[in-house]
Amino acid sequence: MPLDNGQTALYPQQVCFVVADVAAAVAECEQRFGWGPFFAFDAPVEDASYKNWRGRKLVSVALGMAGNVQVEFLHVHTGSDTTADYQAEYGVGFQHIGIQCKSRDSALAHLESLGATVNELNEYPGVRFGFVDVPTGPGMFEILETTAEMANNDGISGSSKADAEQAIAFPIDRASIVTPDIETALQFYTAAFEWEPPKVINSRLRIGASEMSAKRTIVRAGQLDIEMIEPGHDQQNPYYNHLQRGDHGLMHAGGPIMGEPPAGAAIVGEWLDSEEKFALYNWTGGANALQVRLSA
Repeated sequence: MPLDNGQTALYPQQVCFVVADVAAAVAECEQRFGWGPFFAFDAPVEDASYKNWRGRKLVSVALGMAGNVQVEFLHVHTGSDTTADYQAEYGVGFQHIGIQCKSRDSALAHLESLGATVNELNEYPGVRFGFVDVPTGPGMFEILETTAEMANNDGISGSSKADAEQAIAFPIDRASIVTPDIETALQFYTAAFEWEPPKVINSRLRIGASEMSAKRTIVRAGQLDIEMIEPGHDQQNPYYNHLQRGDHGLMHAGGPIMGEPPAGAAIVGEWLDSEEKFALYNWTGGANALQVRLSA
């Protein structure tokens, strides 16, 4: 579908984690990583609806910056929605990429024309949004159209700006997606974000003393590099193991660090073709859900 004066243009700028405790996630990020400051609030809806469910919903939310990318934490206390579906199946983890657009409805029509399915459609004061099922998993895209009411909310609008005085350990600049079929996934993503056809590399991944194969590509979209990985069938490959968990492909968000990485890495690895070294962490945002790229 051709762009309609930018109405269908997609601009990823947010990573969202479902967490068990929003306040604990905020404290860890502010104290350990220097992200934020975060704006946290509860969002009650007395008469919410989702698919065949209707009732009261209560969600805890926090928003803060990690460099140029906004980090969102969600926990559904009561009720049903896309986030609650993820929470019921996986508990915690990297749930969706927040994607800004000029027109939610035009952007959704564009994605539907490519084969995506709208999972949830809703509107809160200041924002119109839709969650979208894509070839790499259900509800992985949240399409966001902000309104003037959002811009006038000092807390929420302030959470989209970096704090120049904050000492950030490392910024978020990448979202990593695992797929069993990288070519099919890239057909959708290339059309959705209007990429030039990206090159897929047959890569070697080293974890500890073991080496394993994977297909891999990295392409820029908005404020994020989208890393896509099709792992080989190796039980020691964390990306292969992520696929065994279910069909939700978002695995981790991360960024580069110039100094010492945070302590407590669960996995340390290296992509041998690019010599990119990284560490994966288990944290409040999920197992292996945070990646720190290590300087040489």
